[in-house]
Amino acid sequence: MKFCIITHTKHHQSETGLSAYGPYVREMNLWGNHVDSIDVVAPETEKPTAIFQEYNHSNVTLNSVASFSLTSVSEMWKTLFKLPKILYVIYSAMRRADHIHLRCPGNIGLLGCIVQIFFSSKPKTVKYAGNWDPKSNQPTSYRLQKWILSNTVLTKNCKVLVYGEWPNQTKNIIPFFTATYSEADKQPIQKRNYTGNIRCLFVGSLTTGKQPLEAIKLVEEASA
Repeated sequence: MKFCIITHTKHHQSETGLSAYGPYVREMNLWGNHVDSIDVVAPETEKPTAIFQEYNHSNVTLNSVASFSLTSVSEMWKTLFKLPKILYVIYSAMRRADHIHLRCPGNIGLLGCIVQIFFSSKPKTVKYAGNWDPKSNQPTSYRLQKWILSNTVLTKNCKVLVYGEWPNQTKNIIPFFTATYSEADKQPIQKRNYTGNIRCLFVGSLTTGKQPLEAIKLVEEASA
């Protein structure tokens, strides 16, 4: 089986192999145990970070596409010139694939949501790693991705994995939760005393999406 991944996660190609953000790669390595080859469509970076990890599959190929942004008028104009090639690469990869896997939300994922409409007969899965709450305030591109994915006329033969259970969802929306510990690792919750000094730890990458500044504001409000 040829497994096609469409993702905005930046990848790095080196002499030893293909690498990307570690937690994402570890997840994809699990999927890779069940396929013959992996065809990745993603932006490429020349500067991998310390958290990058290599795919452990022996047959993985990167189809590099340009990153793009819609945050300003100038960026939108640049994107118009990039889109034809990006769409062609995504379409070609999906046409070769036996199974299509989209990583959303993201700019490349948005294009993947649109192109997959033309491959209604192929089996597809989507990992929507953002907030699926229908009432939440989100960027227009995120809402568009959610609308396309939950529309069973446009998105066929597809299972969309989302965080949490939400009312009035279409049949292709599958709730899931990320397991942090195995059953054997579970321990009883100990009652804590919060009257003394409290040490706070931020766990996550220092990126806008993880909102480290919001964590700092929360600590400030709690200690006020």
